[in-house]
Amino acid sequence: MKKINKICSILCLMLIVMVAAISSIGNVVAAPKSTTISKVGAMQSYIGEHNKWAMFQTSEDNVAYCMDVTKKWPEVSSNMAFAGEADAGVKYILENGYPYKNFTGNSTYDRFITQAAIWWYLADTQGVQLSDDFVNGEDLFQIRQHIINLKEAAKGAQNTAANVTVDVAISSTNMTLSSDKKEYVSSEITANVAGANTYKVEITGASGAKATTADGTAKTEFSAGEKFVIRIPANSIGRTSNINVKVSASATVKKAYIFKPGDDAYQRVAALYDEQVSADKTITITAKVDKEKVCVDYVIVGKVIPDPNLTDPTPGKTCYDKGTKYTQEKELTTRQQKCTFKGWFTKEDLTGKWKDGTALNQDQTLYGAWDCEEGSVINVPSTAANTPIIILAVGLVAIAGGLGVYYFRTKNIKANK
Repeated sequence: MKKINKICSILCLMLIVMVAAISSIGNVVAAPKSTTISKVGAMQSYIGEHNKWAMFQTSEDNVAYCMDVTKKWPEVSSNMAFAGEADAGVKYILENGYPYKNFTGNSTYDRFITQAAIWWYLADTQGVQLSDDFVNGEDLFQIRQHIINLKEAAKGAQNTAANVTVDVAISSTNMTLSSDKKEYVSSEITANVAGANTYKVEITGASGAKATTADGTAKTEFSAGEKFVIRIPANSIGRTSNINVKVSASATVKKAYIFKPGDDAYQRVAALYDEQVSADKTITITAKVDKEKVCVDYVIVGKVIPDPNLTDPTPGKTCYDKGTKYTQEKELTTRQQKCTFKGWFTKEDLTGKWKDGTALNQDQTLYGAWDCEEGSVINVPSTAANTPIIILAVGLVAIAGGLGVYYFRTKNIKANK
């Protein structure tokens, strides 16, 4: 019994790990609201006094720099809480210092230059006193000027918001019917995007709608500054319809985070983090029909689904001018070999046979079914949405197999004793 309980415990633990892994698929990790700061080494002061300077890193492997020269170094490992974003100057030094920029070709010198620039910048802007030896002492490694250049540039840095913005402009929200009467087309839409290189377009409110370039190339993602139009098949619009067009953009930006220890006697630290920012804007455009239409929603029942490329109409909605005399034989413009269409019915149980020539005066749902010879149809189910479930199922099978092997090996060992 103890072994059975142990096996069950192992199985439960493995299931928990698998479920956690599956639920994390597609998640975006944001910058932490707390972090552990660890001492990863020490470096000497390469200008003036020859004291040791500590080097720190966050638990996310970001290089961290101390912010308060007059306070004690953080402990070898300290848990610190998020205390806000650093100002534009500190952010500038972090972005233009080690490990992102190379000053001397020596990573330790470059790290020292970055740390010293932060303290010198804070001394100049917040009145903290640095030792005269630090400011004017010997400079054996010729690096003081790098420190001065970096902190002076930081003093002129602008506090620009690291965000994405989206705005959408259109001259008219009314769509027009194309000259061949096959589609409704919107006016040209301008997406003004800042902070991102591309934007995406999502359309709701009409089937078959697509966003295209001016020349008709369909796309879902456009370059910032690129214009687009919306096109909708005319036969998918039964009545005047409002269509929502959502423009969204996102980008990864760097933000300078400050973390503060629980004991105020110790220094705060600053580090750069990547953060995902996004924005979106939705406009509504209208497709006005000149003549009232009615729509037929075609539904295929049963397990036999022929190749849609060889069959018309395919499942879905198609709209016609109100009063059109509908004939199913006319609509079935192509036939699939080895398949026979049973016809259209007004009820899902395939009763209420549609009478050809009947006028369409209201929206309809018609149900059809096919008989196909064996071997003439290949059904390909959509599994994309079920990928996590499939992974879990495969994992369960693997676990079950492993437990089975364990059980029989244990049983055989006992039998051989």
